[in-house]
Amino acid sequence: MVILEHDIIQILRNNPQIVIFLALAAGYFIGNIKIFGFTLGPTAGTLLSALVLGQINIEIHPLIKAVFFALFIFTIGYKVGPQFFGSVKKGGMSYIGLSVFFAIVGLATAFGLGKLFHFDSGTTAGIIGGALTQSSVSGTADGAINFLPVAAAQKTLMESNVAIAYTITYLFGVVGLVVFYKIVPRLMKVDLKAEAKKLEAAMSGGAEEELSPEFFAWNKRLDLRAYRVTGSASGRTVSGVEALFPTEVAIDKMKRSGEVSAPGRDTVLREGDIIAIVGGAGSLLKAEEIIGPEVDDKDVAGLIGEILKICVTKRDAIGRTLGQMSGEYGHGCFLKRITRQGHEMPLTKDTVVNKCDIFHVAGSRQNIDKLASYLGYPERPTVATDLISLGIGCIAGTLLGLIAIKVAGIPLTLGIGGGVLVAGLVAGWLRSIHPTFGLIPESAQWVFTNLGLNVFIACVGLAAGPKAIHAIETTGPAIFIAGIILSLVPHICGIVFGKYILRMNPLLLFGALTGAGTVTPALNALKEGSDSALPALGYTIPYAMGNFLLTVWGTVIVHLL
Repeated sequence: MVILEHDIIQILRNNPQIVIFLALAAGYFIGNIKIFGFTLGPTAGTLLSALVLGQINIEIHPLIKAVFFALFIFTIGYKVGPQFFGSVKKGGMSYIGLSVFFAIVGLATAFGLGKLFHFDSGTTAGIIGGALTQSSVSGTADGAINFLPVAAAQKTLMESNVAIAYTITYLFGVVGLVVFYKIVPRLMKVDLKAEAKKLEAAMSGGAEEELSPEFFAWNKRLDLRAYRVTGSASGRTVSGVEALFPTEVAIDKMKRSGEVSAPGRDTVLREGDIIAIVGGAGSLLKAEEIIGPEVDDKDVAGLIGEILKICVTKRDAIGRTLGQMSGEYGHGCFLKRITRQGHEMPLTKDTVVNKCDIFHVAGSRQNIDKLASYLGYPERPTVATDLISLGIGCIAGTLLGLIAIKVAGIPLTLGIGGGVLVAGLVAGWLRSIHPTFGLIPESAQWVFTNLGLNVFIACVGLAAGPKAIHAIETTGPAIFIAGIILSLVPHICGIVFGKYILRMNPLLLFGALTGAGTVTPALNALKEGSDSALPALGYTIPYAMGNFLLTVWGTVIVHLL
């Protein structure tokens, strides 16, 4: 039995990839387990399982960690780049100010806690990563530690402390803040649902029953049906017949004398024409009364279009509201949803369109192409990733991160992680300007961010494993207390700053702080509490800023302490 156990351990040591994949599988399993409605998430689960597996002293080549972290951090920058650079425009300054304030309070609090508890810079960086749920701090801190003029053994210890402190503090960084944003609105006597209704009404021009813009009428499903023109519909224009319906419909195709065409808005319908109408499920209930009998004509009904994602890149569309553009460009297009950085936005007349918003639209190809030419770039389904841009971006970012400028004898550098993050930000921004290159599909982004981060985290945890138990026994309680303080202080200060200095709407303020702290589960708690997607409006710009600033803090705190 002893021999068998020794053989298994030796196999694992000789083939460390087995342990990495085991840590991933166990981490995702552990991370999905619900305890009182909360989950650890895959990153914390992977790190926890890696620390346990690391007890058998597995040696992982540092190249694996470097490559997967580069994939992760480049993709994070790519995702938030357009919003990051676009946030300096009108309407984003309050969010930028709040994000910078939050980040500075977080850094100052972490520095003070490091001095108070006599933590080394690795431990303090790990607390930032866990308490503020910014996993990328582990990578930038590791890179900065390598620049320190200390012995190799001390560097290894500090790198281990990053992972251990992150593990201890991450749980409260997520769960604690979810609870925080469930309790704080009540303490402040803020009714989230009431605030959401007031804000929705204001953004919809005072309408209370129908909040969606006129041409974005796809709430459930679309129907396409064909009708023969008879009676009063004959002699009316296409737009005139469409106006007879209680909700938005579109006449997309017409068959006259055996020829199928796309009629204009001013085309006059004649007796016997067959027309195809697209509308919501309840829109066509009185179509036979308005137009004439329904017919089965595949020539007309078979030509209707597609469902497409459109990325907003055109200057004319950016900054306009849905209500402003509805009459000019919305005919025949039915919007299912708008997403921004993967989060669904509310569909109201006053919802402002931002750069790189994704419109999920259904309708005829002709109408969708017209809308796409106005909005920007149609993202037709593809699985291909532009690996040339990805490779060049990671190379440029790595070289940028290697640049160190000495100030008072201290080397100031972004570090490789910070450099690759900047390269990702620029790549995402350039992609938004020229969407013909640099494509990383959403599915590939998911793989790069999740696999990249969690393989990196697994490597960090395996390396830290042998020292974990001793560290937890000696400094664990102090690290946990420091993590609670660091999780709460920036959010509490941010609420005071946002409410009394910036005078922000409380719903948008709370959403913005979850973005600045990059704690998405807390945003989801706000959306549930308000029964609205509106908190996501405040989330996106601070999330972009927070990903950059908090990641860079991993390098800064190492050199400060």
